[in-house]
Amino acid sequence: MDNYDNFFNGINDPSGHTPVYHTPENSGGGNGRNKKTTLIGALLIVIAVIMCIAVVANVIVLASMKKQVAQEYADGMTEAVREEYLNAIAEYLDGKEISDDILAQIEKDVIDSLNTSAAAVAGTETVYSTVQIVATGESDRSYGSGFLITAKDETTGKTKRYVITNAHVVLETVSETTSTGSGWPFGGTTTTYSFRVRENIVCSLMNGESGTYELEEVKVGSYLEVIGSSVIVDKNYTTLPDLAILTFKDDAPDEEKYPSLNISTEEADYGESIAIVGYPAPGSDPKDAILSLSTGIISATAHELDDWGAGTFYQTDSAINGGNSGGPMVNNKGEVVGIVESKITYTNIENIGYAVTSMTLIDFMKSAGLTPVRV
Repeated sequence: MDNYDNFFNGINDPSGHTPVYHTPENSGGGNGRNKKTTLIGALLIVIAVIMCIAVVANVIVLASMKKQVAQEYADGMTEAVREEYLNAIAEYLDGKEISDDILAQIEKDVIDSLNTSAAAVAGTETVYSTVQIVATGESDRSYGSGFLITAKDETTGKTKRYVITNAHVVLETVSETTSTGSGWPFGGTTTTYSFRVRENIVCSLMNGESGTYELEEVKVGSYLEVIGSSVIVDKNYTTLPDLAILTFKDDAPDEEKYPSLNISTEEADYGESIAIVGYPAPGSDPKDAILSLSTGIISATAHELDDWGAGTFYQTDSAINGGNSGGPMVNNKGEVVGIVESKITYTNIENIGYAVTSMTLIDFMKSAGLTPVRV
């Protein structure tokens, strides 16, 4: 369609100019009547102008009052909701022997968690618990993100610190070519592929200010990788999630400065606010990565994705880029609800990313004899 300026050009007008419409002139006598009509018309115009001014004045007044009125209602609703929560806390704790100071702290913690966004928590807390991982193998190097947790080894009974990330961050593809002699017409070869953990895995925190820590595997899962048009690497991806549990070879980072994160035991719901922390990089060099935070919501609750591997996944609209893999997805309590996996990269699809759920992580840790410890 033409734009507004030339929409009428050329319509019923051979000259191609926009037609101009004139008001017909009065034909016939009656000058007195015309004057009377003119006076009435002028009076109506004055009245209309006065009414317009009144309407505009009302609009201005209402606009200036809108923020004040909205704030008054918001304050009233906030106080009402606060009272409801405090009543619910009192009812829940009724009959339990809890001192007044502990009760006051419980009430404060609950209200604070309700008033705090996932972004605010991630920006002040989660960033100190998120690591950048660089894994070097025989032929290549990969990088990604991860996070600190504390867990109990059920075999030894000891509690220590671990790093959680994706399996695809620390695994490398290796191939072994064997001759089969059965190809046509001169025999042939079959190439088989598998995964192995890269030899050198290190991590750092807060853009490297923590120094570098060497890591080693505790348990590493699997993932789907296609080489060529049809060769799938390691079919264990159907039974093992894209997760890896790593431990520190020597000393772990200072626990007070770089605390462990808690893992959520509850399933996130539609629309729940989340934040993602990690080290996305614009290029292939991990030195280009900067600790970053993005926010969004849970756009689809826990569900399976057969082509993506074992376990369940959350869908999110939060920004996910190369280097985010393995980083924490946290809620407004700072709990890890998911481990960032990847995003859909089809050209006609935007803002669809996935994270392995915390429930899958807990099950994977259990299979390694570990139980998350709340800190």
